[in-house]
Amino acid sequence: MDWYKEGPNWPNRHLSRFVSLANNRWHLQQDGTGPIILLLHGTGATTHSYAELIPELSKRFSVVAIDLPGHGFTSTLQRQRPSLENVCAAIAELLSSESIMPDYVVGHSAGAAIAVQMTAERMIQPRALVAINGAFFPFPGFSGQIFPAAAKLLLLNPFAPHIFAMSASNMNRLSALMDSTGSKLCNQALKHYQSALGSAQHVEGTLAMMANWDLKHMESKLRQLECPMLQIIGGQDGTVDPQLSHRSHRLLRNGTRTVFKGCGHLVHEEQPLEMCDAIASFVATMGSRPRSFQGALQ
Repeated sequence: MDWYKEGPNWPNRHLSRFVSLANNRWHLQQDGTGPIILLLHGTGATTHSYAELIPELSKRFSVVAIDLPGHGFTSTLQRQRPSLENVCAAIAELLSSESIMPDYVVGHSAGAAIAVQMTAERMIQPRALVAINGAFFPFPGFSGQIFPAAAKLLLLNPFAPHIFAMSASNMNRLSALMDSTGSKLCNQALKHYQSALGSAQHVEGTLAMMANWDLKHMESKLRQLECPMLQIIGGQDGTVDPQLSHRSHRLLRNGTRTVFKGCGHLVHEEQPLEMCDAIASFVATMGSRPRSFQGALQ
C-alpha cells in the first residue's frame, strides 16, 4: 500500500510510525500508557482492523499494533518465505529492536496463531494472551489442501493480485466477501478493506502468507502454553468454525472462553467497545504489575 496515497485517510494515522530493520520496513501504531498490549491482525487485514479498539484500549494500556509482513504498509520479508516461523522471528526482531516487551498479546485469526507460536517458543513472555476467533488449525478436509495450493497457483500468475485488487474496487463484491465471514461491517470499515484489498501489493502479501502457512505443529504449541489465554468467539463466524474453539480449549492448561453469539469472524470490528471491556476484564484477573513502556514514539 502507498502511504502517501492511503495514509492521509488511514485510521489513527497520527499514531503511525515506520521502522526500517534488516531491509524490512514496518508500519506500527502506538499510543497510551501502562501495561504493554500488542495487537496482531489476521491474514488480509491491517492495523485498521483494530481502528476502534486502539483509542479505547490506550486509556488503560500502552498499545502497539503492527502491520504483518506484506500487509498494509509493511514490506514483504526480504529473502524469506512468509511462513509462520519466519513471520514470528521477524516480529520478535522488531520488538527487540524497539525494546517492546508485551505484557499481553491480542491476536485475531492468524494473528492468534502467531501469538501462540511466539509465546510457546519464548520469543516473547506475555502474562496472558487473547485469541479472537483464533485460526489454530488448517481448514478441514479438502479445503485444507486446496486453499494453500490455490494461493500458490495465484502467486505464479503475476496478474492475479492486480485482478483481485481491481475486483475489490466493486463495493457489492467486497460486501459479499465480507458477509461470508458472518460479520456485518459499517460502510467506513468496508472502505478501509476496499483500500487494503484494492492494493495489488497487499493482495500479493496475503496470498504469499496463505501459500506458506503451516499449522501442523500448532496443537503442540497450544499444549505448551503456560500463560492464561482467553478465547473470544464469534458465534456466527463463517471463516473459522466456532466448534474448533472447543478443540483448542481442551489443549490449554489455563484457558477461558466467551462467545459473542450474534457476531462473525470480525467480531472485534462489530462490537469494539464490548471487546475492549472483555479484554480489560480478563486482564484485571491477572493482578499484574505494569511494565514500563520502552518503545520510543517517533
